[in-house]
Amino acid sequence: DQTQLCYSCNSCKAGLLENLKIDWRVADIVLLVTLVALIWVYIVGCSAFRKAQTEDLFGRYKQGYT
Repeated sequence: DQTQLCYSCNSCKAGLLENLKIDWRVADIVLLVTLVALIWVYIVGCSAFRKAQTEDLFGRYKQGYT
């Protein structure tokens, strides 16, 4: 029953909204940190991939395959 309050204080909706705001703020921080970590891993992976391709190309060039 939505009209009956737990302690008859008339502030249950405000308390619920405050708890939701705090929970979402924590979730936002966790998601932001995760996004930054994923972007960092992606950049490091792309750099390693390019470096590996460059070393392979120069290795073949030095051996006379191109």
